[in-house]
Amino acid sequence: MSKSVVRNLTLAVGALALSASAAIAAEGGAKKLHYTPADPNHYPYHGVVTDKKGHKINVDGAIMRKISPVTLKKNEFKRGQDAPADVIKAWNVDVRPDGKGLPPGQMTVEEGAEVFANNCAMCHGDFGEGVGKNPVLVGGIGTLTRQAKTGGDEGPEKTIGSYAPYIAPFFWYIKMAMPLPTPKKLTNDQVYGIIGYILQMNDIKVDGKEIEDDTVINADFLKKVHLPNEKGFEYNNLRKPDTHNTRCMKGCRDMKKVKVMHIKIDATESITPPVKVPRYNCGKPVMNGEGFAAVEAPLPAPKGASGANAAAEAEYKKSCAGCHASGAAGAPVVGNKGDWADRIKKGNKTLYEHALKGFNGMPPKGGNMSLKDDQVKAIVDYMVGKSK
Repeated sequence: MSKSVVRNLTLAVGALALSASAAIAAEGGAKKLHYTPADPNHYPYHGVVTDKKGHKINVDGAIMRKISPVTLKKNEFKRGQDAPADVIKAWNVDVRPDGKGLPPGQMTVEEGAEVFANNCAMCHGDFGEGVGKNPVLVGGIGTLTRQAKTGGDEGPEKTIGSYAPYIAPFFWYIKMAMPLPTPKKLTNDQVYGIIGYILQMNDIKVDGKEIEDDTVINADFLKKVHLPNEKGFEYNNLRKPDTHNTRCMKGCRDMKKVKVMHIKIDATESITPPVKVPRYNCGKPVMNGEGFAAVEAPLPAPKGASGANAAAEAEYKKSCAGCHASGAAGAPVVGNKGDWADRIKKGNKTLYEHALKGFNGMPPKGGNMSLKDDQVKAIVDYMVGKSK
């Protein structure tokens, strides 16, 4: 494909925006801002504007035209239906930067710290320091101006405390995507508690006051939080084209004469995950054909397994396989004799101690502090038995 074609494809994307922008009057004389405000009503560029001819222009520069009403013939069914209010409410779970969309619920920071330890620490560390290559949540304030020009220079540390502009949208993300092995497991109260603990670890002050252990975190509280990098992101005006070149549409290659290469790998087949864990929908366990009924519900015992070994395997899959089945954060893979040979030589006593107290990147009890010591030892015995 010629450079001309590539350039013209780029120009075509911004063409509507360019022509529409030229016809649009100044958008209400809005004051130019160099950052994105939390409240969308104060964005410097509005989502829909009107040009001189009275056309409504969408944020991407396209003219919005009315759709002609469809006249149904006799005995013809209407395709689709209006979504009922409860369905709209179930899907409308996003949270705006200004906090609109935050649901009811609350929890103290102290309670949130415990929830964090049981659900988040296995990847993010007990104090948000990150485990292995998992994201660091704490620190980095004042480092965003660093430029790693060489391999020895320190780069910016991007965390919630140093880089994120607003805290409210994190509620939506944590609620829908975390914990990684069991997304949607957390309740609204628990998410508020986790966010409060993260804010406390980042030394964020609200109304000039430090966040204490007994501070109650809820929607009203999060709306008052201002992160250090709140004004660090420039608003993206989608109507402003990326290029000012003149459209030419000449010298294009005849695509009929070009052989297009296609990937022949079939990637449509679903991959069975190595770890089977309960799935959750906003804090409530999803019932399915495999018997997952609650957070504490044991995984179905594998065929041929029984007794303590089956229970240990179930707990392993629920609490440990996230790292030990994939090698995440440098964890030895269960079943890989090479990974376990030197560890097994150290004896069960050492393995038990590492599992209970934590070792290298692994937090105590793999991050699941609800496990009893005997359960952890049984899991170790199970993993060793599978790796000899």
